[in-house]
Amino acid sequence: MATSSVILPSARKFLVVAAALLLVLGICACRRGSKNANANGGTSAGDNSDPEKSKREAQALVVQGKELYKNDQDEQAAKAFEDAIRLQPDLAEAHLRLGMAYAALERKPEADDSYRKAIELYRKLIQSNPKDAESFFNLGEAHGFLHQDEEAVRNYRQATRLRPDDEEAFYQLGMAEIRLAHYPEATAAFKKALELDPDDYRATDAIEIAKEGAQRIKEGKKHAEDMLKKEQENENANANGNANTNSNSSGRPTPKRTPATPKRSPAKPQ
Repeated sequence: MATSSVILPSARKFLVVAAALLLVLGICACRRGSKNANANGGTSAGDNSDPEKSKREAQALVVQGKELYKNDQDEQAAKAFEDAIRLQPDLAEAHLRLGMAYAALERKPEADDSYRKAIELYRKLIQSNPKDAESFFNLGEAHGFLHQDEEAVRNYRQATRLRPDDEEAFYQLGMAEIRLAHYPEATAAFKKALELDPDDYRATDAIEIAKEGAQRIKEGKKHAEDMLKKEQENENANANGNANTNSNSSGRPTPKRTPATPKRSPAKPQ
C-alpha cells in the first residue's frame, strides 16, 4: 500500500504535464490555421457580401489600370480592369477601359465586345441621369472606337452642352466630325477647344487638317462643276450638229445647175 501511495502522485504529475503539452499544441495549430487563412486572402476577390466595399475596390482597380495603361503596361492594365469587373460587373468605365487595353494588345474582337458592353451600361446611366456629362462623353468614346462616328458626334456634342468648359469633349467632337468629313463643324469645335486651352497643340494641328479638308472639298466641287459645264457644252454642240444634219437630209438635194427650160415645138401650119 505504501508503494502505491508513492506512485499515485507521480502519475498525477505526468498527466498534468501531458495535458499542458496538448493545450500548447492546440493553440499553435489554431494560430497556424489562422495565419494560412489570412495568407490566402481570408475572403475571395469576388466576395460581394459588402457591396460598398466591392464598389470602392473596383473603382480603385480602375484607377490603377488607367495608370498602367498610360505607362504602356497594357497586360497589367487589362488584368486590373478584369478584376474590377469581377467585383463590379456593371461598372461601365471598367468595360470601356478594358476595351482600350485589349485594343492596345491587338485583341480586337474582345475589345469590341467590351465597347458594346460599355455602351449598354452608359445608356442605362444616361436614362437614369440625363445630365451626366461624363457618361455622354464616355459613350461617345465607345462609339468612336467602334467607328460609329455619327453616334459619337451626337454624344460628344451633348457632353459639350452639359459641360461647356470641357476642352477634351470639344477636341474629340472635332476629331469625330473630321472622320465624317464635316470640316466646318470640326473647325468650329477645334476653335472652341483652343479657346479653353490655347496650349493644346493637338487642336492646333487638327484645325489645320480640317481647313485642308474643307479646301479639298471646295476644289473638288469646283472641278465637278467645271466638268459638268463642259459636258453640257459638248452635249449642246452635238445636239446642234445633229439638228443641222437632219435638216439638210430631210429635203431634196440642191441641184448644182438648174435644168434648161425645154423649147416649145413650133405650131404646125394649118
